[in-house]
Amino acid sequence: MFSFTNTPSFLLLLLLPLLFLLSPASGAGSPASLSNGTTVYDLLPEYGLPPGILPDTVKSFSLTSSGQFVTKLYGSCYVDFEYLVYYEPRVSGVVKYGAIEELQGIQIRRYLVWFNVDTIRLDPSSSEFIYFQGSWITLKLRIDQFQTVHSCRDSISLLGRAKEVARSMFERILAPQL
Repeated sequence: MFSFTNTPSFLLLLLLPLLFLLSPASGAGSPASLSNGTTVYDLLPEYGLPPGILPDTVKSFSLTSSGQFVTKLYGSCYVDFEYLVYYEPRVSGVVKYGAIEELQGIQIRRYLVWFNVDTIRLDPSSSEFIYFQGSWITLKLRIDQFQTVHSCRDSISLLGRAKEVARSMFERILAPQL
């Protein structure tokens, strides 16, 4: 009589669910940190920036003395703020006090159009706003929505897209941007 319990493939089948539970792709896990234990979410406020600029799926990050940084996420994702923001698996730029310049890997959607974000900077005249700037657009957002780190979602559903379009149209009609 043949027994499955003695074969390596049977053991692999038993261990496979455990591997998925422990793999980094199954969730954000603990935040990536520098050798001194500082996470990217601790580092951003040291530059005057809110920690929620990046999603909760940071796998690793590096920072040079000149402010150049590279952040790697577990995958591309979307985060709902006042506008929908898309993060590529690799986000990089130069961090300075109150700003991130030469930014790559972030896009923001205004109506149905996606725009590359080249710079994120604080409003110099008010601590209530932050600007997402690209070559074709500048969006002024309330900073309070970036004070907490948000969870990612990895796709946009059809219903989610319809909701976003309706919300954008509603905002445009009833509360025009300054």
